[in-house]
Amino acid sequence: MKRPTTSNTLAAPRSFDFVTMGIALLCSIYGLLLVYSATYYKLGDKLITPDFRSMLVSVLLGITIAVVLSNVDYQIISKLWPIIAAGCILLMIVTMIWGVGPPERPDARSWLDLKVFYFQPSELLKVGFIISFSYHLDIVKDNLNRLKNIVLLVIHGMIPVGLVILTGDAGSALIFLLIFIGMLFFARVNVGYFIAGICLIIIAFPIAWATGLISGLQRSRIVALFYPDQYESIMYQQENGKIALGSGGLTGQGFLQGRMTQDPSHPVPANENDMILTVAGEEFGYIGAMLVILLLAALIVKVVFVGLKARDNVGYLMCSGVAVMLLAQMFINVGMELSILPVIGITLPFFSAGGSSSLCIYIALGFVLSVYRYSKVPRDALFYADL
Repeated sequence: MKRPTTSNTLAAPRSFDFVTMGIALLCSIYGLLLVYSATYYKLGDKLITPDFRSMLVSVLLGITIAVVLSNVDYQIISKLWPIIAAGCILLMIVTMIWGVGPPERPDARSWLDLKVFYFQPSELLKVGFIISFSYHLDIVKDNLNRLKNIVLLVIHGMIPVGLVILTGDAGSALIFLLIFIGMLFFARVNVGYFIAGICLIIIAFPIAWATGLISGLQRSRIVALFYPDQYESIMYQQENGKIALGSGGLTGQGFLQGRMTQDPSHPVPANENDMILTVAGEEFGYIGAMLVILLLAALIVKVVFVGLKARDNVGYLMCSGVAVMLLAQMFINVGMELSILPVIGITLPFFSAGGSSSLCIYIALGFVLSVYRYSKVPRDALFYADL
């Protein structure tokens, strides 16, 4: 009987990836401190606020799921992509019919009211899309740049974008678009297709503006960036956020001591969500704000390196998708808080209050941990084999 070669022999799984999980835990602990401070003025005679409790429960549940997923071979899960995709799409359809939106956007239907808590299915759809798109890219890897395959990949990528837009959440749709583009980049799609895509986006933007796919509030927020003096009410959140962010100086005013963060009049609306970095800047200063960015950057780099050591294209692309998702959300959220970009409701991963976001990010991280654990195998025919 012929002895199997090394490349065909499945090596024993690695130990747990404590570095990746450790960085994520540091992010979550810091995030919980910031959310506690941002909602401290709401405490009254209560021990914790609903926002803090929701985030804490979601983080603990997410960590548990991530650890469980780390012990399941990601290749097995990736082959279940039709079931995962169908489940996510069904949830989005349910959200379109019975979903609810925030008070300022009664036309939106982004959340499901489960009575016990609110759940945002688009967060879970991100994970489902990364899994299914990774598998799709792997299937066509030998003829990736053939026009037929590119068209099918674009259709695949636009399905979640369209579903999210139909729920009235243009901000999340942008994240899906960036994940789609980023994964194509990591898969090494021909640069000509990217140029064509950019041209299509330039053409599509004014059409979306004119047809109302970009809501009136979102349009006002975009225009307000260029004419802040004429849109003071719309820029109120961002302008006060910048003041709070800069008022902490180098080391900050101290935990629970931020003058604007702890002001009962709440001069920085949604500082536990969209504007969480302002809390870090005011109470922990420039050092505290930079620590947020550095922790996220370290996690993103670590996820990319896990992908580069994956045993196959699916693992590589899963990690790439998670890294792009984290980078896109970080870039857009920080841009919002610095008034470089309009406020579009994008949370800062691990730091902003939000049970759905925290839970689903840890689920995504669970797949990264699985890739690390089950990638102690020589790699063949990879996109990045020549690196």
